[in-house]
Amino acid sequence: MAWSRVLGLMAILALVPILRRASHDPHRRAREVLLPGVILGGLMVVGYFLQTEGLSRTTATNAGFITGIYVVLTPIMGMLAFGHRAPRSAWIAILISFAGLTLLSVQDLGSIRFHSGDLLIVAGAVAWAGHIAAVGHYSTRFPAWMLSLAQMTVASLLHLIATVHGGLRLGTAVSLDVWPLLILTGVLGSGVAFTIQILAQRTLTPVRAVILLAGESLFSAAFASVWIHERLALHQWGGAVLVLAAMAFSELSARRPAEELLEPAAVP
Repeated sequence: MAWSRVLGLMAILALVPILRRASHDPHRRAREVLLPGVILGGLMVVGYFLQTEGLSRTTATNAGFITGIYVVLTPIMGMLAFGHRAPRSAWIAILISFAGLTLLSVQDLGSIRFHSGDLLIVAGAVAWAGHIAAVGHYSTRFPAWMLSLAQMTVASLLHLIATVHGGLRLGTAVSLDVWPLLILTGVLGSGVAFTIQILAQRTLTPVRAVILLAGESLFSAAFASVWIHERLALHQWGGAVLVLAAMAFSELSARRPAEELLEPAAVP
């Protein structure tokens, strides 16, 4: 995790000149973005740690199923922390996508059993829901490059602090087979992906964003099919259809008149 975040930070530093030229945001001082960076970076680290620790104590089936709860938790976090409100149409899309994620995540409908790591996965889902809600709140208030750089800097520092006890290994001490995965998850999965999320959530509400992010499961299934020849069961195909339906419903609802948008402006 430390290497992934550091590689992500390096990728963002490389992108800063491009992002700054494309930015038309008002000038903000670095210290102004410190608190949002701490909040976003802290939530990211907590989410990764809880999810990883939970995965070591539960099954992938349980983890996939429980992590999907963030789709429902995000609008709740938005209401509690920032006063965002989601009307009935948003909740319909959320529940459809959650049902789809559930079917997608469970390979065997009779395989779910309670494990000790399940509560850690739940806590991780809360952290990720908070992160999405917070990105939606701060992304319109700060330049994307500043917010992305701040959150990844904080996340990298926290992960590096966590490695002090065991040390951060280099070279042959870490299997060379791991480095391509670290570059993939670090440069693309951390640096590029989280920057794109901030850019996208400048024009998307957190509710629409989390419904679209539910499509991650569809891409996971597609890549698993191509790379490791996994196949979806019939009920998983049904889940994929539900996720797509939720995404379509969310987008169609968002194209209604302004007074009927999925998530109107935050309540003062």
